Amino acid sequence: MRLALAGITVAILAAGCATPVPENLPKPAVPVQELVAQASLKGRAIVGYNVENLFDTKDDPATHDEDFLPDGELHWNTERYRHKLDQLARAISWAGDGLPAVIGLAEVENAGVVNDLARTPPLRGAAYTVVHFDSPDERGIDVALLVRKDLASVAAKEPLPVDLGRDRTRDVLYVLLKLADGEMLHVLMNHWPSRGEGVRGSAPKRMAAARVVRRKVDALLKNDPKAKIIIMGDFNDTPDDASMQQGLRAACNTGTQADLFDLMCMDQAPGSGSFQYGGNWEYLDQMIVSAALLNGPGIRLEKASVCHDPRLLFRNPKFGPSPDKTYSGGHYKGGFSDHLPVVAWFQ
Repeated sequence: MRLALAGITVAILAAGCATPVPENLPKPAVPVQELVAQASLKGRAIVGYNVENLFDTKDDPATHDEDFLPDGELHWNTERYRHKLDQLARAISWAGDGLPAVIGLAEVENAGVVNDLARTPPLRGAAYTVVHFDSPDERGIDVALLVRKDLASVAAKEPLPVDLGRDRTRDVLYVLLKLADGEMLHVLMNHWPSRGEGVRGSAPKRMAAARVVRRKVDALLKNDPKAKIIIMGDFNDTPDDASMQQGLRAACNTGTQADLFDLMCMDQAPGSGSFQYGGNWEYLDQMIVSAALLNGPGIRLEKASVCHDPRLLFRNPKFGPSPDKTYSGGHYKGGFSDHLPVVAWFQ
């Protein structure tokens, strides 16, 4: 399905990665050198991924990471940690059809685990700059960005705190990238407060996060009305929720005069999404772009999708194909994540 917009074509794919693979026909391994060449020549992919509790095996006295220790409830150890890194590195390369230009990560414990992921094949085939700040989240989970040095450099970076009073949550990560061709791209990586205490009790917290992002967007657009901005991450809300529609003001219809457009509510297939709970798929992970990324000139959006690659799924006996998690009900499964990656390709 396609949407015609201002002389270009924007493809919003409801399911499937760049090159979907039948479940019974695994994709052959691709040499790292070829992955690097593909990403350089075939377009620039940006991947956003909640990697589901990427913790190391060391105790951090300042956070609640006790479950993810060798003697913790989940019996997290070096072998499981290395396997998790291997799984995530493969998933990201599948989602980006190579080695992405930019990788946004949610649920990482610290800069060390992000560096370990960047050094895990096939990702280590490209040199990635790690952008990370420690957040005040009680569990010690943060967001981070990996940026390919041959495609972009980091011109500026800052954490944007979300004030929740006595509660604490992840900062929003803002990064200004200078692309290899000289263009500037503003990236905001998010992991908004969860729904753990119920939608009614937690919705105001996500609205607070939305207002932090909206203030930053307003400042960027005031300085440059044609600023190219991409907002991604795990929002713990869907495109139809108030935090997205009223707080962030991200439109689902390109025919409007909005300055932000949510790609995960355009032309999506029924029953699709990035996260499944109780058999219901939802777009908690999203890609949102400014108008300048839809109608150019210069770098602009080509297509966006959730990576519904069969290799990232398992068949739940009750709910059917579901994200293949690391843990389920406290039991180790050795999968990838409870979320699917979202990916946008730019030309």
